[in-house]
Amino acid sequence: MSDGEDVRNEASGEVRGTLLQAGSIGHVSLAGAAAGVGVSVPRQLPSVVRDFTGRAEQVAVLDAVLPADDARGDGGAVDDAGAGGSVVISAVDGAAGIGKTTLAVWWAHRVRHRFPDGTLYTNLRGYGPGDPATPGEVLEGFLQALGLPGERIPAGTEEKASVFRSLLAGRRVLVVLDNANAAEQVRPLLPGTAGCVVVVTSRSRLTGLVVTEGATRLTLDLLSEPESITLASGIIGLQRAAAEPDAVRELVRYCGRLPLAVRIAAGYASGPETTVAEVVAELADERYRLDVLSRDGDERATVRAVFDWSYQRLDDERARVFRRLGLHPGPEFCAEAAASVTGLDLSGTRRVLNGLAAAHLVEPTRLGRYRLHDLLRAYASCRAEVDDSAEQRKQALERTWQWYAYHAKTAHNVLSPAHRSWYPMLRLEVRADPSIELPDAARAWAWLESERDNLIAAARDADRHDRNPLTLLLTTATGMILARQGQQENRLDLARLALATARRGGDRTVEAHALLELAEVHQAAGQRREAHDASVEGLSLARDLGNSELQAAALNNLGLVLTEQGQHAQARDRFLAALPLASGAQQGRLEAVIEGNLSELSTRQGNYRQGLRHAERGLSLRRAARDHRGEAFALHHVAQARQGLGDLPEAIAQCRNALAIEPHHRTPQDTAEIQDTLGACLRDTGHTDQAKSCWQNALALYDQYGHPRADGLRVRLQALDTNPPPVSD
Repeated sequence: MSDGEDVRNEASGEVRGTLLQAGSIGHVSLAGAAAGVGVSVPRQLPSVVRDFTGRAEQVAVLDAVLPADDARGDGGAVDDAGAGGSVVISAVDGAAGIGKTTLAVWWAHRVRHRFPDGTLYTNLRGYGPGDPATPGEVLEGFLQALGLPGERIPAGTEEKASVFRSLLAGRRVLVVLDNANAAEQVRPLLPGTAGCVVVVTSRSRLTGLVVTEGATRLTLDLLSEPESITLASGIIGLQRAAAEPDAVRELVRYCGRLPLAVRIAAGYASGPETTVAEVVAELADERYRLDVLSRDGDERATVRAVFDWSYQRLDDERARVFRRLGLHPGPEFCAEAAASVTGLDLSGTRRVLNGLAAAHLVEPTRLGRYRLHDLLRAYASCRAEVDDSAEQRKQALERTWQWYAYHAKTAHNVLSPAHRSWYPMLRLEVRADPSIELPDAARAWAWLESERDNLIAAARDADRHDRNPLTLLLTTATGMILARQGQQENRLDLARLALATARRGGDRTVEAHALLELAEVHQAAGQRREAHDASVEGLSLARDLGNSELQAAALNNLGLVLTEQGQHAQARDRFLAALPLASGAQQGRLEAVIEGNLSELSTRQGNYRQGLRHAERGLSLRRAARDHRGEAFALHHVAQARQGLGDLPEAIAQCRNALAIEPHHRTPQDTAEIQDTLGACLRDTGHTDQAKSCWQNALALYDQYGHPRADGLRVRLQALDTNPPPVSD
């Protein structure tokens, strides 16, 4: 944005003493002059940036705080009643580098014509090089700028503040107090009567000004992606940016849409000998990203230096917690996880997190959860490298991996009790302090869904530090939520990681489990050749070990691959060979899985009665094993067999029974497939509207996860609209 004005630092009228300038705006006050003093008209605003971008909503908020009389722009004096009888204060807060000063100064230039008696500006140095400015020294500069001779400026801060309020009484002055560190630094600088406007900027929330002075709070967030791209393009040059649009987008992403970082990176890319892609390549390695954004010698224009100013204002406890949070494997975390990495108790952790949030070093995202901006997280990690010992970092990481492993194991055992004795890695003893209660399936699924990204990151982090047992536990337990959400790429990555870790550890039973898990993931991803090869390798290893249960699992995997390849006779042979080997495995669940696969294969081949026998046996075994997700599978198999036999009312009833099982026991894909079958049965019984509703629900889920059945179902829905079947008697 630009108002088209020629922007300069200037002071009109008679000026005595030094003009103060600062980097942020916190409060603006207008008041009348003291009797007998010829008041100068100061114009102290620093120059405005040429490429100011976005912030339309925030500019509107600032515009709205202007007193109504200001809108006339007639330059007349304002009495107390005319402006509501109070000074207007706007407190602009936000994280380091978010653009508070840029917004405040730009806006102040935009509205300065409404303040005929002057604009005052000072950098309070609350965060940055040098000691913070005292209210007394700022007031002395303001009084001199307003024309008060040095010999008439009183010595005490309170006396200076009184004279300042008197000078501004009845006048229109805009006061910008930039870079404040606390409300106490600001209060003596506030005018006393209406007509003045004060804008304060700070990295702190300045809640005291909101509560006691009625300030309007305006918190700045990151720029949006389009705003960030516009900012970067304006600095790089529109023509050059248009030639490398993907690189500009990547530059913005690596800078986390933090305005300061975008400005720095775009500035590097604006050089005639540098392409945007070359700067992006430097930013791509997160280990050196802060260095790239901090290599300029100007400490006001480097990300690391700006973050340093905030960090150095923290007390020892907050500083320790902040840098330990840089060791957390993911950017978002709950208070309990933060307590684990910091070693504080839960109440102490919450107290410190609230303090860090007030300083805009962490960001609350929802109840009980917080996040670190990517660049702040990298900075915190660097501080941990400098300010903590290797042993302290090791202990913090170990507590964090243990915390996630403990809860992942707990959730896995709640959701799949039959697997407790199946996976060797689930027998690992882990601990968590503080812990979260996961008493039922709903809470377990909810926890896994909220922590999915952290679990993936924790598994990779533990692997990088050669913590093999924890890596295997985390990869195994995390696979459940990835399967539920259709996250096949991440699931495949963790399965490969688990296999490499198992081989590195030398436990061949664990290696066999990892191979079979990898085969399942390949199968789910539609990679049949890879699924076949992993299953064959797993079967060979299981035979070498003499482990019949693992052999059964491998044969079942091979049966699934052959089924998908249309080799139904060979698939049936594998399933039947697996069945006796699976006796008792996973509390009967593995037998149930094989029976279900035999049922589905029989139904595909048109042998519906055989399919029904397998389905009913599988249902009985699932219930005995308390496998609720598997129970929904088995009920669906029964429904499909009944559908093939023409018993549509019973098929409909079994589909509805499957859907009646709590949703957290079914994946979205399970639900879609059941509704697909239910819709077909309802269509064939003439219940067209109900069938259409089921199919629409199924299609939405198929599309969400890229299911291959989506296109076929879309054709059936179109046919249902154009040629509905007759209503059945």
